[in-house]
Amino acid sequence: MTVLELPGDITNALSHFTLYGLAAIWEAESGQRTRLWWSRARTPQPHLDIGEAQFADVAEAVNHHACRHSADDDWVQHSLTHEDRVTGTLSPRIKTPSSPASWNQLQASRHTAIDRIASSSTDDLRMIGALGEPAYWRFEQNTPRPDDGASRWEMKTRNRGEEFLGNRLAPLAHAVALRTRDQILSGLLGETLVDEIGGDKAESRTATGLTRPGPVDNAVAWCALWGLSQFPTIHQVRRQSVTPGAHVPTRRTHPTSMYLPVPTVPLASARLRTLLVSKQIAVATTPTDPGHPAARMWLCNRGVPAITVFPVSVSDNPSAPERQVLAGSLTPLA
Repeated sequence: MTVLELPGDITNALSHFTLYGLAAIWEAESGQRTRLWWSRARTPQPHLDIGEAQFADVAEAVNHHACRHSADDDWVQHSLTHEDRVTGTLSPRIKTPSSPASWNQLQASRHTAIDRIASSSTDDLRMIGALGEPAYWRFEQNTPRPDDGASRWEMKTRNRGEEFLGNRLAPLAHAVALRTRDQILSGLLGETLVDEIGGDKAESRTATGLTRPGPVDNAVAWCALWGLSQFPTIHQVRRQSVTPGAHVPTRRTHPTSMYLPVPTVPLASARLRTLLVSKQIAVATTPTDPGHPAARMWLCNRGVPAITVFPVSVSDNPSAPERQVLAGSLTPLA
């Protein structure tokens, strides 16, 4: 068994998402199952079981994955002219369509892009489902609320009409596709840090809200943003769609906190997803819930002795609020 130990901080959401995304990419590209966990150490580190493969094989898989999604005909690169602006077709948060005809064009383009994806590409379909979509069905007091259909983990700031796919994921795909295998591996292992799309600037937003502003290696960022695929968005008719791991109080738009499990036994990605969407993980972070003790025990029995809870910062810009997941605190469950 080969175990890849990644650099990371258990109180940093970016580290969790990098582990999730790298596991998803490796499984998609290699066709092999993998397992992930955090070490039981004074300073826990994220671990990924890659079977009999070598570290270089994982880097090669990340490169191939980015190359595949940097192709002009890939859904990540697919765009349309929406409300007089070139927009990522499958981005979940975009300018609100101004008419039924605009909504129809958007939906037709989305369906065409999804229909072109092979049914075997479960990782792509899982990512699209996790991002969510503009909610044509959501209104409050006759006011459309299209962003209610998007994942709360998708935190691309909408300054100047920018959106997640066209202005973040698509450029990242190109940047990682241009790297060599050794450059990718060096970035993943924390030996180098090159933020191509952020220009290595101190105010870089490459992490897209998963940590505070600052340069992030683009191979790490690519894996971390692909980690969103493990959080399926659950649509609701009469309220905002549910995002696993996000605590959004009633009548609020933005989360006040996020929470992620800390498994210390190897878990398959499929098992991780069942934990993320479980009622128990939400109840375990709510001490006032009557089921709180039972939920904590349920998680402990499944190899999750702790949860990291992250406060969320939201800027006061009313037109383009910026969300950032701040440093978390470890909550033991035992």
